[in-house]
Amino acid sequence: MVRGFRDRDFIESVEGLIFCVIGNVHPRGRVISYLKYVPNFQSQIRVKWSRSGVSYGRILPHYSAMGVRETINFLKANYPQYLIYDDNRSMEFTEVPIDRIKFHYKPEFRLRELMNSPMDPLEGMVRDIVLRLSSESDVDLDFFGVTGSILLGIHNPSFSDIDLVVYGYSNAIKVRDALKRLYSLEDSSFSLPKGEVLESWAKDIIKIHPLTFEEALLLYGKYKWNRALYRGRQFSVHPVKLDDEVRGCWECEKYRFMGITTIKARVVDSKDSIFIPATYIVDDVKVIDGVKPEKPISRVVSYEGLYMDLADPGDEIVVRGKLEEVYNLNSGESYCQVTVGSFEASGGDYIKPIKWLNELLR
Repeated sequence: MVRGFRDRDFIESVEGLIFCVIGNVHPRGRVISYLKYVPNFQSQIRVKWSRSGVSYGRILPHYSAMGVRETINFLKANYPQYLIYDDNRSMEFTEVPIDRIKFHYKPEFRLRELMNSPMDPLEGMVRDIVLRLSSESDVDLDFFGVTGSILLGIHNPSFSDIDLVVYGYSNAIKVRDALKRLYSLEDSSFSLPKGEVLESWAKDIIKIHPLTFEEALLLYGKYKWNRALYRGRQFSVHPVKLDDEVRGCWECEKYRFMGITTIKARVVDSKDSIFIPATYIVDDVKVIDGVKPEKPISRVVSYEGLYMDLADPGDEIVVRGKLEEVYNLNSGESYCQVTVGSFEASGGDYIKPIKWLNELLR
């Protein structure tokens, strides 16, 4: 059965531009994505990727909304046909028409290939990680995938990271719990960053996100379970919904931008925070600064993967982001949400659990 376009898939346009798919819900006939690799492009990032004699430059300078803004500027100057002002979201998006897609890269298919016959040491390491995670979590191999440069076959074994996918909510929870157990073992090949590596990751992330150095150390050293090390090589795991877990449609909702706001709220439901976009259902909302909503805020939604799966039901969070009214065109119902990872917030948005602040004060 032909499946839909899922978060962390990649698509290649007829011109050879390579885009990463965002989320599982897309407009009819188009795919929401961001441009990542351009053939024969001299990017600011010095490392190079290549495949079959073609070199690729990474147009995305860093993983953030502001990084994606730079890719939009490039498209505007060179390939404006991939930019659409979307009336439903009241903003400009990178939307690739399905009839301009030359190839759809699916993480589970690529993983199946290299599990049977890894071609280099990095692909061999991917196989080792997935076999161990499958065994420890009791999640079938069919629910894993590999994304990023390894999915595309443009990776370099000497420096490329390993980016994995696990499909389905229950499978993702099992893998998360298995990883946390593995991190606690002293002789495990899996470990959270420590020492100089942890400090390096923290310094890098505070350059593009409004966290303090101490908050970044706490995030990566304790809470960010899906980015870690396997035998010293960086790897990540990204939960993605299966098609039957996806609800709603792109055209069913209309969004209205209301301004930038900062709130304090209590998390009621965090089940969907493990995916992108990460969604937290909240109540007991208090506006600390900025625009006040016309009706109660019931959701916090993050397109920044940094803030996925950070808070549990009962936890309090402080959030700065884009205040939006969301109107359901089918039911006629509406609600307000704060969205993190928007261009309007200019990189100043965040989600910070109060428990972070309490830990840092001890």
